[in-house]
Amino acid sequence: MASGSQIIAAFDLGIKNLSYCVAEFDNSGGLVAVRRWANLNLLADGAEAQSQTRCGCGGPASWADRGAAVGSTTTIWCKKCVKKGAAGSKPVLDIAAKAPKLADWRAWAPTGLGVTEAEAKKMTKSVLEERAAAVRLMPYKAPKAKGVTLQALLAAMEVCLDAELPWLATAGRIRLENQPSEFAPHMKSVQIMLFTLIDHRLRKEHGWAGAMEFVSAAVKTRGAAVAAGKEHKRARKAAGIERVTGILKGVADERLAWWSAQAKRDDLADAFLMCADAAAV
Repeated sequence: MASGSQIIAAFDLGIKNLSYCVAEFDNSGGLVAVRRWANLNLLADGAEAQSQTRCGCGGPASWADRGAAVGSTTTIWCKKCVKKGAAGSKPVLDIAAKAPKLADWRAWAPTGLGVTEAEAKKMTKSVLEERAAAVRLMPYKAPKAKGVTLQALLAAMEVCLDAELPWLATAGRIRLENQPSEFAPHMKSVQIMLFTLIDHRLRKEHGWAGAMEFVSAAVKTRGAAVAAGKEHKRARKAAGIERVTGILKGVADERLAWWSAQAKRDDLADAFLMCADAAAV
């Protein structure tokens, strides 16, 4: 860290899009460097969110290779890479029905899995899908946040923080977007869980002596002259993106290029702006 500078981290809360930023600023609030900037997916143990919906070439995911065993890493592929043979020797699932029912799976199994009709009739849909995934590329389905338990999110946060704590330990202040408990009780729980885990693990594992704080979402567009309310949400997002572009341009052009290519730049912008707001105070 440069002499006379400060490092601030901030989280824009989400489940599939947990955006966070660690940035360094000089004492006048000017950006020095963006140290870490990511959009994380708690449904994938905190892996970067865009990597969960994109093929290695950058194309949109259409097929998934779930591996040959339970617990294997899932690799996703776009249609072009599969067509070129980049996905390996596994063929794609060739069931005609777009949403196969049990009868469709059982009719496919004798040719697709090499089992007898009698054996197929004894298999459940989940077993047939699992057997198919071992030998076929399966249609990609993005994980859904609806219905995920707090216990599952807690476990994902623990895994995520194993990788992210060294970055967070460099920050003197860590900010979390405050969630309204009456309108977003589930996200409020995520906020408190994340606060508790970060604070506890940083102090215990890194001897951290910094400060954590909850901040209003309004700080992300401070001074942008955009009205509050749901009807102005799009305008606030646009104002935030414009402000981030102005801060990064000429100071962190490589980061600007990276951010401009991300699918959820508005969420990433929100996390960065919470850092910038703190530095300016």
